[in-house]
Amino acid sequence: MKNIIVISDTHGRLPDNEILWEAFDNADFIFHLGDGAKEIEKLKSAYPGKVRFVYGNWDGITNQCEEVVEIEGVKFFLTHGHNYKVKSSDLNLQMKGLELGADCCLYGHVHRPQITQYGNLKLINPGSLTYSKTYCYMSVVNGKVLAKIVELR
Repeated sequence: MKNIIVISDTHGRLPDNEILWEAFDNADFIFHLGDGAKEIEKLKSAYPGKVRFVYGNWDGITNQCEEVVEIEGVKFFLTHGHNYKVKSSDLNLQMKGLELGADCCLYGHVHRPQITQYGNLKLINPGSLTYSKTYCYMSVVNGKVLAKIVELR
């Protein structure tokens, strides 16, 4: 079993929340889905080897906008989502996930948390740590993804 914290859209502000930092400490991986280049660097420094990330439209960095990560037999597709026009529909993201053979697509950009299942493909948006004050806590267990949206208090 592996535990993953998924965050996105920190926009220059990583909350100083004790519960969140304890979750980071205890996670096997931390995924940042973009719009937070400064926070990505801070997390990479604090948790070497644990952080996987992509950059978003707000970051001003055009490389590393997508990443495929496999953990315990589960294939994750990480993207910020702006290149797939997720504000209007998740169809383009679904199609990309199917093309890649992904089990789970993780995206940000819209600042609203959502977990959606389309057949064998799961789409997860953790929301924004800055705006919706949410993140996603995931566990990979026996090749399955268990995910829950968590609100910061």
